[in-house]
Amino acid sequence: MADSTLSTDSHSLSKEAAAPQRANRQSPAPEPTPLTGPQCRAARALLLWSQSDLARRAAISDVTIRTFERGHNSIKPSTARLLRLTFMDAGLDFLDGDDDGRVGVCFARPQR
Repeated sequence: MADSTLSTDSHSLSKEAAAPQRANRQSPAPEPTPLTGPQCRAARALLLWSQSDLARRAAISDVTIRTFERGHNSIKPSTARLLRLTFMDAGLDFLDGDDDGRVGVCFARPQR
């Protein structure tokens, strides 16, 4: 009599059966280019925010923003993501480098 149980052991799957499962997985989105001090300063200028305004909105220290924008220190990747999200929530979009490696910031296109 044939066994009617379904085996979930990954070793029991044939390569053909496993291939569609791998094909359906989406690759994670590439990590954006790290935020630069000049981008941060330009983003604040577009929004007419002071360093204190940004610090308050992002809940980080004024000193962190000041030294980052001046190039005196780098910031943690998590802080850079937080700053980027704060700016994006305010309606900005970041240009993460083209073929020439140029980066920038601009107002996001309005949603239609």
